[in-house]
Amino acid sequence: SANIKYAVTSYIRTSPIDKEVICRDVKISNKPVNDGISTLDDIFISVRTSKKFHEPRIVPIVKTWFNLAKKQTYIFTDGEDDKLNETTGGHVINTNCGPTSSREHLSCKTGTVFDTYLASGKKWWCRFDDDNYVNPPRLVHLVNGYNWTQNICIGKLSVPSFTTGYHGHSETYQFAHGGAGCCISRPLALKMKPWCGRKNLVVTTREAVMNEDCALGFIITNRLKVALTLTDLLHSTRERLKDLNVDTLHEQVTIGQGPGNTVNLDKAKSGKKFNPNVDPTRFMSLHCFLYPTASICKT
Repeated sequence: SANIKYAVTSYIRTSPIDKEVICRDVKISNKPVNDGISTLDDIFISVRTSKKFHEPRIVPIVKTWFNLAKKQTYIFTDGEDDKLNETTGGHVINTNCGPTSSREHLSCKTGTVFDTYLASGKKWWCRFDDDNYVNPPRLVHLVNGYNWTQNICIGKLSVPSFTTGYHGHSETYQFAHGGAGCCISRPLALKMKPWCGRKNLVVTTREAVMNEDCALGFIITNRLKVALTLTDLLHSTRERLKDLNVDTLHEQVTIGQGPGNTVNLDKAKSGKKFNPNVDPTRFMSLHCFLYPTASICKT
């Protein structure tokens, strides 16, 4: 949409961004959204990464599932990459938030994603990390199980609950584990604004002493008193991914990957299997199992 392009170019063309000038060019879209069944175009898909992971993590994504959701998926990073930006059709956004895994840098990145989503006007924000394989048709199927006009956050717990100190009080909350991905409806995202966004999320994580994915859950379940909507279709590296049943892979929405923890396709009866040296994430082999007619499967 024009709003997404406006938000994207405002980040790409501004370098560096003054940390105290937060998203001043991003306009929140109030355009009407059609009711009824959601399509892929109703979902803003974000992938958060760092420039050092472009080659080992983002390139396998771009070769595989990104091709099923090119228009809807944006990659948020911390450095310029002209080649990757060209390959993705201009869908790489340099947040200028900083390259470290510090709380401030990660909160700035996720807050920038949040602001860009609001500018899109779309029904859903589905956020993923760079170690997630996402099956876009199954993602659409997942969100269509819920009413997007309600306050919905679809995710998966890592632990039952957390407790933190916030403004002198002990507060309990839950959060959807960022490594598995989660989807947030637009009405809920709009209510999150006082604590979220490029500037506000940095403040929230600092005051509540927590990481940014925890902070999203804190905002949702503690500040806004909205219960998480849990699903077993999202899978992160907190699980033994090799234990996932091959016969159920077509049903899953996300599957993570990490060193020594990838999906096991040895029992798959179809699909091209790449050498692990060529395909260490197993994303290409997984993609060819799910979508055997994809171009990379014919080489």
